[in-house]
Amino acid sequence: MSDRSNQGQGGEEQLPPLDPNFRPLTRTERRNLWLKEYGKQDIALQFWVKLAEQTDQEFPVMFQMHGQLVFGQMISTLAYARFHVELYEGMYRQEDPDTADFLREFYTNLVPPADQPEIGPAGLPVLYEYVHLRDITIISGGHKTKLPYWRGRVSAVEAFVLGATTE
Repeated sequence: MSDRSNQGQGGEEQLPPLDPNFRPLTRTERRNLWLKEYGKQDIALQFWVKLAEQTDQEFPVMFQMHGQLVFGQMISTLAYARFHVELYEGMYRQEDPDTADFLREFYTNLVPPADQPEIGPAGLPVLYEYVHLRDITIISGGHKTKLPYWRGRVSAVEAFVLGATTE
């Protein structure tokens, strides 16, 4: 016996009824949530992340985060995703193509759309949540760690210096 309680006439699937207590957020509530989430963002850092994203340029940078210094070349999400797609294609394509396909889709979906609007649905600027680096050196407690690529939350950056290198 099949359950047809979620189908309308003609067999098309119906959406479940809305919770009677549900109401969409007002524009003011969306603005307040945006300000709570992004109000402490460093607008200068957002500018540089946006420039890297929109122009695919690289910039040498040092971040101070949680007592660590993170040096590297700021890159676009596209460059970061490209590295990972190529890496995993080489690792998985022959023996596990499903994994290669999954990872390709995952990293490709990280890349913001080229036509991303400047202003979001709440009427407030769209800000970047992540920053990407390549050729990283992390200095913590006198120890150096080198990594090929790195992804971090923009909101976790306490300070930054453009043009800084470890040399």
